[in-house]
Parts: sequence; structure tokens; C-alpha cells
Amino acid sequence: MDEMIEKVKNGYTLNIYKDKLELSTAVFKFIESHIINTLKKKDRFKFCVSGGSTPKYVYQLLSKCDLRWDMVDVFLGDERCVDPNSELSNSLMLKNSLLTNFGSKAFFYEIFKDLKADDEAIKNHFISKLFEKCGSNPPSFDLTLLGLGDDGHTASLFPYQNNNVDDFVIFNEGKGLKRISLTPKVLSASSKIVFLVSGANKRIALKRLLNEKEPLDRTPSKLIKSINQISIFCDQESAKELEI
Repeated sequence: MDEMIEKVKNGYTLNIYKDKLELSTAVFKFIESHIINTLKKKDRFKFCVSGGSTPKYVYQLLSKCDLRWDMVDVFLGDERCVDPNSELSNSLMLKNSLLTNFGSKAFFYEIFKDLKADDEAIKNHFISKLFEKCGSNPPSFDLTLLGLGDDGHTASLFPYQNNNVDDFVIFNEGKGLKRISLTPKVLSASSKIVFLVSGANKRIALKRLLNEKEPLDRTPSKLIKSINQISIFCDQESAKELEI
């Protein structure tokens, strides 16, 4: 394996791996270790996960680990407003990856279980479950795994929308679909935040994320702040535009 490159830049720790396979393996090992170490000190591990294709292999690897999954609470950072059985559903992807094998023992909050509920009811139930499981204001996860879109979005916080609201959950529009998302207020409260970034199409977005002068409305992923160092795990393809 090529040596991993680690750089610290503008509040982020950047970990660059040769390719997507090495990247996914490293993220899997990082999350596995974080779960094990946290559960030595706490009764529950609160895990906020991202959808999309990039983390799927990470989730498959995690599901095969014999961890204390019965002590793990899993929440999605965002979800498309579609039927839970739709191929577009992040919940379905999780059910077919992270929540299989040993991971099937984890508690998973499915946002759209009741398809007949209206938006306000869905939002309020989501918030109440966050408070029930996280027990803090704002709700705080032990680990939040985020993706980075080629347009600079993360979760369902899209460019030039009202993303930085004083709320916990919002509805948004992105990539032609209605979505529900946790806000920067909740995501930023996480004890540990990790961005997982892969592929040549993410080069510009990653460069903008690391640029201190980049406007927040164009790159909403920059709305995620932390008192702790934010980690970015990426591959060489996505990091080629960076000045490091």
C-alpha cells in the first residue's frame, strides 16, 4: 500500500489514500475503532451516517464486524422524500449494507416509515427521536459521516438555499428531489465529524471546502463547523486540485 498522506489545513485533517479501495478500508477501520473505544466509556454509540454510493462499501465492511451493535443508534443525516423501498432511498441502501450481518442488531431510525404523515409530523417525530436517543440540545452524535457532492453540498444542504437555519431538521430541494435533512446546527454538534470524498468529479468541491475564502452559500459543506478537528478522508483522484 502506498503511504497515506496526512495534512492539516484550515481546521481540517486531510488523509489522502491511493484509491477508493484503500480509502474505504481506512474509513472502515477508523469507524470500527471509534465505536469500540467509545463503548468502553459510554452505554450507547450514536452514529449519523450519509447516503449515496461512496460509503456503501464502508458499510458492508462494518456490517461484518462483530461489534456491540445492540448498543449503536444509527440515524441518516438526510433522506430523499421517496418510498422506503425505492432504489433512491438512503434507508434501503443502509438496510442492504450496514444493517445486514452483525449490523442488523443496531437501532435504526427510519424517517419515512409512515408515508401518510405530513411534513410537519415527520419533522417533529424526527426531532423527538433525536432528543430521545441523543439527550442533548442540540442533539449530538458520537460520529457523523458526511459526503461531499460535486456541487459542494453535504447531507441535503444545497447551494443557494436557506441551509443555516436555527432549527434541527429542514426540508430542501436538490438534484430534482425533495429531501429532509439535519441542519448545520445538529451536524456541527457531533463529537467527531468525518467527510468521505472520492473521485475526480469531487476535485473542485474539495478544493472549495478547504478554501477559507470560499462563500458558504456556494459550498454549504463549509457550514459544518466543530470545536474539534474535522477529518477528511479522500483518495488521490479527488485531491489532485489541492495545493498541499
